[in-house]
Amino acid sequence: MNPASPPLLSLPPNVLALVDALARAGGRALLVGGSVRDALLQQPAGDLDFEVHGLSLAALRTVLKRFGKVNEVGRSFGVFKLRIDGQELDISVPRRDSKVGPGHRGIQAEADPELGVVEAARRRDLTINAIAWDPRTDELVDPFGGAGDLAARRLRAVDPATFAEDPLRALRVAQFAARFAFEVAPELADLCRGMALGELPAERVRGEIEKLLLRGKRPSIGWNFAYRAELWARVVPEWDHPCPEALDALAALPVEGAPRRLALLLAAATEASRALPLLDRLHVFRQDGYDVRGQVLALLAARSASFPELEQATRARRLAETVDVELFAALTGDAALLETAEALGASRSPLLPLLSGRDLLELGMVPGPELGRVLAEVREEQLAGRLSSPEVALAWARTRIR
Repeated sequence: MNPASPPLLSLPPNVLALVDALARAGGRALLVGGSVRDALLQQPAGDLDFEVHGLSLAALRTVLKRFGKVNEVGRSFGVFKLRIDGQELDISVPRRDSKVGPGHRGIQAEADPELGVVEAARRRDLTINAIAWDPRTDELVDPFGGAGDLAARRLRAVDPATFAEDPLRALRVAQFAARFAFEVAPELADLCRGMALGELPAERVRGEIEKLLLRGKRPSIGWNFAYRAELWARVVPEWDHPCPEALDALAALPVEGAPRRLALLLAAATEASRALPLLDRLHVFRQDGYDVRGQVLALLAARSASFPELEQATRARRLAETVDVELFAALTGDAALLETAEALGASRSPLLPLLSGRDLLELGMVPGPELGRVLAEVREEQLAGRLSSPEVALAWARTRIR
């Protein structure tokens, strides 16, 4: 390591101590995957994934246990999780992949600590993901030219033969193209075009589409690649068109919450008549308690029936009954509507009701259809802007009791 220049990544002291302990035991711990790629792109590094060469699983396990509780998540192919200084590490030995069946799930991995750094890197999908870094020497291990591809903003396959064994990789190319705004090398595009995607589970397809939409620096780049390479035609035939023009701009908006952003972008990307088949195909339902599916359908329905004839405040109140007005305003470019909804306190949820059933019971009403009718009438008056406080609403309700 050159003492005059900082290392590629600054690792916590106890993580460096682990790397040194593995070296003393006869192994070599290389940082691999996205954290190396992102560091080279001068972006914040995510999870730390180490690949340890030259140590058996038993020897690796022995060293790891000295640093904390070890969770072995891949007993058959050597993957361990260890938390050090609040940082969770994924630690594995090199793996040899064998194609044992069709589709994404037909790949069997077997631990092979002596596989070597070149062959270990060969099993990865793209050259930009096949770069390793040695924290002890600050050396980049880049047998397939991934650093050059990062500089050229280009996606290339590590090995065409191994790339084609996993059909999910075609969609990963699309999401990486969107995420980094990289071009796809022509030979890689041809590979993706020829891959069989029919056996991919809906959840995995949805996962890659979510990454394309939510992490994409330029979702349109990944979308249009997937469209031209006929990936959409095979996994989401509802998207049989180039990327909608507004998608990049909408993806860049500071919308709070990934499920809300996903609902907005799915609505922007999908025609109303095709939304339900697409949501069914991708198994889109609730995420983190948020009804993504319902919101997509509500946004598309509101776009075709958004009460344009109503005064703005009344329109905002009525829209808020069924749709997240902040998302709807983004989808339609209606800044004035959003400003009005925010002033009313109805930008993300319906107005709080002025009265409850309990209030009407205290007026002497009894549970039943009559109580429901009066509550509904009070709500209608509130949405029309004719009732503005619980006191006024209660007085009005007295006049409606038969």
